[in-house]
Amino acid sequence: MRNPRLFTLKLVVAFFGVLSAVFAQDMTSFLTPDVIRVGSRLSCPCGTCRNTVGDCPMLHCICSEKRKRIFEMKQQGLSDDAIVNTFVKEDGIVTLAAPPGQGLGPIITWIGPGVALLLGFFVYSWYVRRHQRQPEPLLPVDQAVLDRFRVQIDRELDDSPISKK
Repeated sequence: MRNPRLFTLKLVVAFFGVLSAVFAQDMTSFLTPDVIRVGSRLSCPCGTCRNTVGDCPMLHCICSEKRKRIFEMKQQGLSDDAIVNTFVKEDGIVTLAAPPGQGLGPIITWIGPGVALLLGFFVYSWYVRRHQRQPEPLLPVDQAVLDRFRVQIDRELDDSPISKK
């Protein structure tokens, strides 16, 4: 080696060059509170997770591009609603994390499971009552065997130490 100082200087320059390239591509630099707030209203478009654009933890996800666009739109001074409406115009209503409830959909969603449970209970009760059989009467031989066992049970319970207390 000719000059160790020159080698060290080149090594330091290379290190900071690589470091600046790494941080220049970091998509978390766009995660400002404004981007998180607007992104929480938009669903992640990747289709593999159930997160919003504001809180998707996946690396190199499609929502990183949306975060960057939200950041740029906020820099231009657009309001949250204007940004969300822009994405809805481009991608449709499916881009919203919580689409607005319209018609009977929300009512059926909340009341439907309870109604289905009650209906199932009544159908089950009706089926059990309809197909219930009367118990067959005991034969005299069966009655004699039962009486013999009852006498034996009474005798054993009388002789037990628990009953003497």
